[in-house]
Amino acid sequence: MKTTPENRKMEGLLEQKLIEAKALDGAAISRAKALAINEKILLDRAILKLGLLEEDLLLPHLAETLRLPHMAGLSEYVLDEERLATLTAPYCQSKSIAPIQTLEGEALLLVSDPSNRALVKELSFYLDGPLQLVVASTRVVRSLIAAAANAGEKENEETSEERLKADQDLLRQGGADGPVIRFVSEVFDEAVSSGASDIHFEAQEDGLRIRLRRHGVLLVRPVDRSLNTASILARVKVMASMNVSERRLPQDGRITSNIAGRKVDFRVSSVPTSCGESIVARVLDPKALRLGWDKLGFDPETTSKITEIIEQPSGLFLVTGPTGSGKTTTLYTALAHLNQEGRKILTVEDPIEYNLPGVEQVQVHEEIGMTFAKALRSFLRQDPNIIMVGEIRDEETAEIACRAALVGRMVLSTLHTNSPEGAVTRLTDLGVPEYIVKDVLRGVLGQSLEIIDGQTRRLSARLVQSSAH
Repeated sequence: MKTTPENRKMEGLLEQKLIEAKALDGAAISRAKALAINEKILLDRAILKLGLLEEDLLLPHLAETLRLPHMAGLSEYVLDEERLATLTAPYCQSKSIAPIQTLEGEALLLVSDPSNRALVKELSFYLDGPLQLVVASTRVVRSLIAAAANAGEKENEETSEERLKADQDLLRQGGADGPVIRFVSEVFDEAVSSGASDIHFEAQEDGLRIRLRRHGVLLVRPVDRSLNTASILARVKVMASMNVSERRLPQDGRITSNIAGRKVDFRVSSVPTSCGESIVARVLDPKALRLGWDKLGFDPETTSKITEIIEQPSGLFLVTGPTGSGKTTTLYTALAHLNQEGRKILTVEDPIEYNLPGVEQVQVHEEIGMTFAKALRSFLRQDPNIIMVGEIRDEETAEIACRAALVGRMVLSTLHTNSPEGAVTRLTDLGVPEYIVKDVLRGVLGQSLEIIDGQTRRLSARLVQSSAH
């Protein structure tokens, strides 16, 4: 972007505001300036690209610098359907803009990059008139557009091997900014901004289906039907450092991306299907991890009983519930509660979803023999007070976890059962004698998400304590 005196003045004012507000220090500003000059971008974009400040924290200062209103919520605005049709939803998603109206009928335009003067001129041309801009985060903008998108759009899709090869060659170049790359980037951005826990890319007979799991429910996301299904799947695999040409065997990978000014990881898994491939990316967003019993929404009585159980010197505490119900978040909250200087805490996870300072976390690598059971055996020689097992899913892991609980360790884990009462039966089915289960089991928390009106999330929990304790 060409540097103009007006841009330099704006950047100087923004720098002053950020330093005065103690949002960034001089060293961070210098780093952002160096990147801005090197890549010919403005200071605010460089700050976000480096992850020095999250978008939600930067935009209020940027809006004040540009003397524009800033919008943090959605309550006072509705989409302008007529102007949305003029611009088209895919265009608005790609540019992170949204035409809106106030309750009083005033026409405005939400933008997440208000300093992009070329974009503002382009929008003014398309909409044939001056614009009244309102600054809003990418999360807010994309939420509005996604809500209005037509998820049922179906069109025929071209499936050309020559086009696939060309797309893959383009993707391998890394620096290209083709439509496939932009589209996949938009999907990942939308998943993070909307709070999705997983992204599903599913090859179907009639094309690609993309679904985002929000609050435990899979919701269909519109797909640009002008793009080739295999090219989109190939792009995701390239990002995850997976073998693009291998479509017959399952693969695992990981993506690290900078979204809205913060680092977000994605754990990626692909499996071959009859129609092509299914790729699922688990969103590991540190901001989405809301630790604290008050943030989980448990009632005070349940929270009190849980903390009473996990603060015991030894025993087994289990969390059960369906996929997406927040079992891992509950366990991390318990670990954060227990994390003190006088305690040694070890975890074995597949994968390590979030880093917890002060906790020793171990990643499972079954391909080299590092299984849950092998890690647990080594843990017993590490003198831990508390052990967290990501999931008890086989006989050996169940047996060692219960043995650890017998010899003076508090063990926390998840277990797949239909109800808390089924935990004893599940453990005995895995080969643990019932008398041992009853001796070590301190309590089982069953939790699930209730969806009201298709959107509202409410976490329901039921705690079953062992009658022997």
